[in-house]
Parts: sequence; structure tokens; C-alpha cells
Amino acid sequence: MKLSLVIPVYKSANTLAELHRRIGRVVKQQNWDCEVIYVNDASPDNSLEVLQSLPPEPAHRTICLKTNLGQSSALLCGMFFAQGDFIGTLDADLQDDPEHLPRLLLAFRKNTEVVFAGRAGNYESKGKLLTSAVFKIWVHLVSGRTVPNNAGLFLVISRDAAQKIIPFLPNDPYLIGLVAKLRLCCQTVTVNREANHLGQSSYTFRKRLAVARQFFRTLSAEPPPSPYALSVWIDNHVQRSSN
Repeated sequence: MKLSLVIPVYKSANTLAELHRRIGRVVKQQNWDCEVIYVNDASPDNSLEVLQSLPPEPAHRTICLKTNLGQSSALLCGMFFAQGDFIGTLDADLQDDPEHLPRLLLAFRKNTEVVFAGRAGNYESKGKLLTSAVFKIWVHLVSGRTVPNNAGLFLVISRDAAQKIIPFLPNDPYLIGLVAKLRLCCQTVTVNREANHLGQSSYTFRKRLAVARQFFRTLSAEPPPSPYALSVWIDNHVQRSSN
């Protein structure tokens, strides 16, 4: 079994080295065949320089996007290049503990396609937690209760399920919206989420509204009629891939 970890990188220079070290420790403890794919989402800080200086273990490479496309597009782009039987996604800011990955993988059953890390804890202000909870309940209900009501973008998805959602990439979709749209079979494992190590969350109220609009737009999206459109998107948006 091979595991791919896809990590979007935006203004994450201060946490990347620690994240890489912790992923390496988990990979060694679990004796996984694992690749880490960092997707540099046109980060304006020195994240790319930090990525280029990371030690070779765990095995990793960097995908560089030409312009900032947002978290979901960065994740789907990383999935396009992933070679694993399972693909894990997590943030680069250390709010998503890589130490929880073994629990997510153990939660897979015969028909499971996605396992979410259900977020718990006081990782944001009360106001932000409230607006996040309202949005997630919306998602849960609109998805026909398929998507758990505490789901975020810390998850593990099977390769077969990932192949169903990657073709939507040119439509600028919201990843969880695709899980809801396609009614993928989901499980959830509740984990405690840490506060942002950078001292602030990038999810302002305005950004949450934008994500909500993106979610509902994704529900009506259709994949391109041919794989060629996806290849063109990759050629137009990916600057380079480096080991």
C-alpha cells in the first residue's frame, strides 16, 4: 500500500520544516511507503526556498503553481500527480496533526471512499467556530447527510474516489462540494485540532462566504467533456515539479 500526502503551501514558511519532520517520524513509525507532494500555491513568502531545503526523507517533491488558485484547486492539482493507493490531505500550518493519519487509514472499510478528520476543540475564536459550524451543517444537509457535519480538508481519500473528482479541477471546485455532489461514501474520525501556530486564521468571514458560494457552485458543476481539458489546465497552471 502506497500513501500520498498532498499539502497546499501558502505563507507557510515558518511551519514547513516542523511539519516535514513530524510527517517523517510518522512514516518511519508506521513503515509506510509514502510520498509527500507539497503544492506551492504561488506563496509570496520564502516557502519555496524552505521546501527546497527540506531533508530528502520522507520522500517528497514540490509542485509550483503559476498563480494563487486557492486551497481546493491546489489539493486537486496535487492529487493529479499523486501515485498512492490512498491520498491524504492536510494543512501546512500544523493545525492538522500528521500523527492522526494512522487512525484515518484504519477507519477505511470495504465501501469507504473518504475518511474525514472531524474537527474538535477550540482552535478558533468562538465567532469563527460558530460560523464554521453553521456552514458545515449546511454542507451536511445539502449532501444528503453524506458529508459529516464536522468535516474539514484534513482527510484521506482512496485513489479510485480521487479519480472521480480530479476531472472537475478546471471548474475551480470546492473539494468537499465534490464529495457531496458525487455522494462519496464517507466515514469520520474525531480529532482535536490545534490553534493556528502562526497566531491567526486566514479564514475571515468574507472568505467563508466565498467558500460557501464556491460550494454551491460546485454542486452544479460538470466535468470537462474530455481528459484533454484537464491536461491543458495542468499545462497552463503548473510552473514546474521538482524533487
